[in-house]
Amino acid sequence: MSRVLPVLVAICVLSAACGDDPQGSPTSTTTAPEATSTSTTSPTSTTVPPSTSEPESIVVQVFFLDEEAFNIGRLPYVRPVERAVDPASPEAAALDALFEGPTSDEQAGGLRFVASEATGIAEFSILERTAQVRLAGGCSSGGSTFTVANQIVPTLLQFTSIDAVKIYDPAGETGSPDTPGDSIPFCLEP
Repeated sequence: MSRVLPVLVAICVLSAACGDDPQGSPTSTTTAPEATSTSTTSPTSTTVPPSTSEPESIVVQVFFLDEEAFNIGRLPYVRPVERAVDPASPEAAALDALFEGPTSDEQAGGLRFVASEATGIAEFSILERTAQVRLAGGCSSGGSTFTVANQIVPTLLQFTSIDAVKIYDPAGETGSPDTPGDSIPFCLEP
């Protein structure tokens, strides 16, 4: 037994020197750098701070004429499609997306943009939850019951900031400028 004890002591000493201590505490200088590098990593150093920046875009709907529905007289005559727009002014950005028209795939699916001779939006504002949209370019219904107004109104009414839409011709005229509710200019009447 007296010979076994020195051997066991030697094994224990070698084990501790090699870092195999069952308690997990390093006793050698060769393991100290690992312990130091491990101890500097903490959960707070890997936590990513919350982002305070605005999203780059938001998804809104724009409404285009559904030719098949219109041709057979099935309401609604418009169909929404999604567009990613600038979140700073999504209402105005949705109008810009509307005037860009449907994609080629959407056109192949029967959607089209009826401009009624308008080339865009000259002015846009929201005053007391009423959107005021002045058309740029021209303004004519061409005798049709479906005009650019039928696409502008649902595109804007999706926003909780808007309860009514007043559309003005390029000269700044509309049918009912002083009454509550929606209004279109005479040039968009059939």
